[in-house]
Parts: sequence; C-alpha cells; structure tokens
Amino acid sequence: MAVVFSRDPWMPTAIREGEVLSLRIVGGANANHDPREFTIPLTEGQLAALEKDLPRHLLLWSAFLPLCYDAGTRGPLNTRAATALLDPILFGTPQEITALFRRIRWDKRQLVAQGADIPLLERGKVFDAAQTATQYSDWDRMWEYDADQRRAERGVRLSPLDAALLRYTGRYAQGGKSPDRRPSAVDPELLPQVLEVIAVAEHATAGMPMSPGWGEGERRERKRQEWNRVKEAAQLAIRTAYPELVDDAVETVSFLICSEAHELADLLAKDKGQA
Repeated sequence: MAVVFSRDPWMPTAIREGEVLSLRIVGGANANHDPREFTIPLTEGQLAALEKDLPRHLLLWSAFLPLCYDAGTRGPLNTRAATALLDPILFGTPQEITALFRRIRWDKRQLVAQGADIPLLERGKVFDAAQTATQYSDWDRMWEYDADQRRAERGVRLSPLDAALLRYTGRYAQGGKSPDRRPSAVDPELLPQVLEVIAVAEHATAGMPMSPGWGEGERRERKRQEWNRVKEAAQLAIRTAYPELVDDAVETVSFLICSEAHELADLLAKDKGQA
C-alpha cells in the first residue's frame, strides 16, 4: 500500500494498492479506544479534485465522521453512503453543497477546529465557512466553541472583557480547571482592563486570613469558611465596580484570588516549618 495524497494523516487520505485507488478514512474508535480506519473506492478524477481543493477535502472529512461513529467499535462503515458523498462534495456548486449539508449529518466541531468561520457555520453556510479553514487543527478553538454552546444554553453571552478574564485564568473552555495567570492569552488591548478587575478583588481581600491545607473535621470546616469569606468579598467588590460582568467572569476571578491565597498560606506554613 502506498500513500498517493495526504494533507494530514487524520484527514481522508488517498492510497493505492496495486492498481486499486482508495480513500482511507480515520474516525471513531475500537474497543481499545484506538482510531478505526476504513476505505472506500476513489477515482482519478475525484483524487484530482481532492488535491486542489482544501475546503472540499475538509467538508468531506466532516461528512464522513458521523458514518465512522455509526460503525461503532467493530461494525462496518456504510460504504454506499460514504461513496455517495464524494461527487456531490468534490464537484458540487457551493449552493448544492450547502443544500446537501442541510440534509446530512456532519461534524461541525471538526470544522470549527480546522478554523471554519463559526457565524457562517451557525447560519448553515458551510461551504462559505470552510473557505477560512486550514489543514491544521486547533482543539482549543473547538473546546472554546463547546464552552460557548453550553453558555448559550444557560442564556450567557460573554462581552470581550468577560472572555478576556476567562482566558487570563485559563478557564474559558474548562470551567472546572484550577485557575492560573496567563497574560499572553489575552488581547494586549484588553489586558490592562483585566488587571484592573483583578486588582479590585485583590484590594478587597488583602489581609484576609487563609489557613494552610484542608485537613479534616473542624479544621476543614474552618478552611471552607475562610475560602468562602475571601470569595464573597472578591465577588462583591467586582460586582460593585463592574456590574456588567457575567457571573462566569466574576467567579473565575474570585476562584483565582482564593486559589492564590490558599497557595500562599501553604507556602508560608512550609517556610515556617523549615525555619
């Protein structure tokens, strides 16, 4: 078997075995969680179209993935359905492709990861959206998209400052993640505003005690109360100074302040024990 054309090993790849030209598709997973591989017939004309048009290649990949998921851990790929996608996507007009994607299942998240235009995707203009896509995956972009979808379900819409605060703490995509400080993740024009919000929380909680560790019983309860006092003071100060911020942004800053106070308490206790 020889690889005839590939942009990326994960994307549909043209291969040749003897005189037989095929398209290898990677998608889904087996019982061991390893990726599965499938093949479907490919013509020389289809290969030529695939080589010259990255957006169509990516659209094809997005359309194949649900079929791979349907195959499960051991089932066969629906080869007829997969093969039937080739000509419409590789040779169809933009309007025909857009109409096709209204009828079939496709993996929007994969196109988001490849850099497709999200507003156009949301409006169903998949062909136009794919024109901004690249062969390189950006999984952070996809995770942020997923997080935005979950926020939208809660009726939350982030302002630029809200988003910058979440990116600064590293919690834009993963709300349960412990926060840290990532100034390089923030637009330089917004960074001063981000630092001002954090300074408000720091000033409001300066000097508030935090015991080291968590412990058990009464000690753990005392630590929980201390944590909550710092959190509530930080959130009250932020909401007073910046009432326009959404809860997600306020909470991520208060979590950062509490976490840093906890780390400082542990560090001071350790230094005291070593003295």
